[in-house]
Amino acid sequence: MAEQARIIFYLVHKARSTANIESLKKHCSVSCFEKLKTMMEEKTGNVCLNDPIIKGLAVLEVQPGKANRPDMFTALIRGISKDGMNQNEIEFSIHWSFVRQGEWWMLDKIK
Repeated sequence: MAEQARIIFYLVHKARSTANIESLKKHCSVSCFEKLKTMMEEKTGNVCLNDPIIKGLAVLEVQPGKANRPDMFTALIRGISKDGMNQNEIEFSIHWSFVRQGEWWMLDKIK
């Protein structure tokens, strides 16, 4: 789970830097994809970090699926990034939630 979170984190930031949001469709839930698309267009939120580097990643919570709800997990991602203006390093900490769809974990929420 942690490795999947790490991979998707870097895919999101690669999509931002290459302006290729469509590449994320298979890695995100529909609602999350739409939110990421809006954030990237408006250049807001933690999705717009410059050259982020993960310094720590922990799975905080795992919830097995019940009835019509899929398995879920929440990861805390901590790292450093460059700020946009003077390229100073800044620390960040974000919570990302993932849901299982078949054999795949998909990004569902960013907090």
